[in-house]
Amino acid sequence: MSKQIKTYVLIFVLLASVSLVILVDQALYKGIALTCAIGFFLVSDKVRLPNLIIANTKSVYKTMLLMFLISITLPVLMAAGVLPTLIYHVSQMMLGGNLLLAAFVISTFLSMILGSAIGTLTILLPLFSSIAIQSGIFYPWVIGALISGVYIGDRCSPLSSGLHLLSSVTETNYLKNMRYLLISAILPFLMTTIILCFLGGNALITKEMIRSNDLLGLHFDIALWRLIPLVLMVILLLMKQPITRVLVIVFALCSLLAIPSYDTIGDFVSQLYNGYQTSDPALSNFIKTSGFKQMINVILVIFFSGILNSLLEADHLIGYIIEPFVKKAYTPRKLLTNTALLSIVLSMVTCSQAMTSMINGKYLSKYYDNQKIKREFLVLMTANAGLNVVALIPWNVNGIMLKQLTGVAPLEYLPFSFFVLILTLLSIVIYPIFIQRFFSSLN
Repeated sequence: MSKQIKTYVLIFVLLASVSLVILVDQALYKGIALTCAIGFFLVSDKVRLPNLIIANTKSVYKTMLLMFLISITLPVLMAAGVLPTLIYHVSQMMLGGNLLLAAFVISTFLSMILGSAIGTLTILLPLFSSIAIQSGIFYPWVIGALISGVYIGDRCSPLSSGLHLLSSVTETNYLKNMRYLLISAILPFLMTTIILCFLGGNALITKEMIRSNDLLGLHFDIALWRLIPLVLMVILLLMKQPITRVLVIVFALCSLLAIPSYDTIGDFVSQLYNGYQTSDPALSNFIKTSGFKQMINVILVIFFSGILNSLLEADHLIGYIIEPFVKKAYTPRKLLTNTALLSIVLSMVTCSQAMTSMINGKYLSKYYDNQKIKREFLVLMTANAGLNVVALIPWNVNGIMLKQLTGVAPLEYLPFSFFVLILTLLSIVIYPIFIQRFFSSLN
């Protein structure tokens, strides 16, 4: 069997197996694990596999650690009264406001500060979920608005790991890249704002919609000082501390604050594993979090994605994924369009933002140089498409994590993730037509 056919077989098996486990409501890692098992028998150069698997596991272990830390930090944030305090006070401040527009604008602002979609959602999901559930607003609308906002900063914030990785791999200046990315986001941002103004016109927050908040004071101390862990989290991230280190500090602080709420060590451990649940039926729908149990699937997806990448690398199969997108890209417009399309495909195949950035940067830079196209445009198209859509792919790490945190599947909130959809479509269809001339005029 030729390497090209092996590549296409692996891609087909991945899509088929993932579709199957979704259809039968099984954990997604099983589909990727099945693909890895079949891929093992297809790969010829098995001698390289152990070293490649070790290297790829090392490259993703920080992401797995991040997922673990998020899973155990959310329950103690709730038990310590941090999230209930945030929900109570911020929702009072939002009375009379458009919930969907507020979710979009606030998540955009915070993601630009933090540079992380996951970090932003960790803070904002409990707040907006509680209001949406109490008020009866269609939940996927709210998730779509949040997704639209958090992936603005995730791709172009000064603290964005994706932006810095892309800039490093392509040997370009991240500040210039950030400028291009921000400018390209203006039109979809305005369009999303207009859509949410109309869609959220019937989602104005009233006192009646958040009446359950009055019960929070019976179960938690909702004094403002309880927000100190969240304030500390933002400050540490602004100081460019690694998010894993920040979460360890926040976890330790909240665990101390939550000590009075636990009867035994067993209760504490059980809550970390199963998540936080309140005994009050009136609050149980929104005063809750996932725990480590719900994050196991995400961590295993990351692990098996690393193995899948090792299989592709062992026989140098990645080149066959890239070849159809660059083979006949003889014009700048065609190369720019195909870069965006390839970025989406890589996000689907590798299940990783980092792998998409590294593969595009490593393999496509020479094609941009040959056509005398700025590498900054390679960064732009990769970030606007590949790094932008990850939360909409059901088997991507981001999509799985959001399903675990919200209970809403990517296919449910996908139609309402307006910024992501608009920016991706513009990057494929419109931006390649005039992008070089427009940005050249800015220099």
